[in-house]
Parts: sequence; structure tokens; C-alpha cells
Amino acid sequence: MSSSSGRRTPSLPICPTSQVGRCAVCHHPTHRYGHGGNPLCPVCRADLLATQKKKATPAQR
Repeated sequence: MSSSSGRRTPSLPICPTSQVGRCAVCHHPTHRYGHGGNPLCPVCRADLLATQKKKATPAQR
């Protein structure tokens, strides 16, 4: 799924509604609380991991 800006839109979380909260970055509903919860939605988490991976890779000379 994509938004009009071209950014992927996360799907709705599959967890109890009491464990749903807003992503800390994009504010989409996500599984934020309880077991397996995360402050980032899967899309923002993947973007963050990709950014961290690029920074960890030594520069090519």
C-alpha cells in the first residue's frame, strides 16, 4: 500500500485494540503496547534499520 506521497502505508495492526497506539514517526496506528509492541510501525522500523545499516557499512574508497 502507498500514500499519495509515494511512501508505503503500514497495514492495520493485528492485536487487541488495547495494545494499539500511534507510531512515533508517522502517527499511523500500530501495535505499540504489550508483548511484541514497538513505538514504530513496521514501515518506519524498516526505514530506520535500513538507515542504520547504511551508516554501519564502511565507506568504499
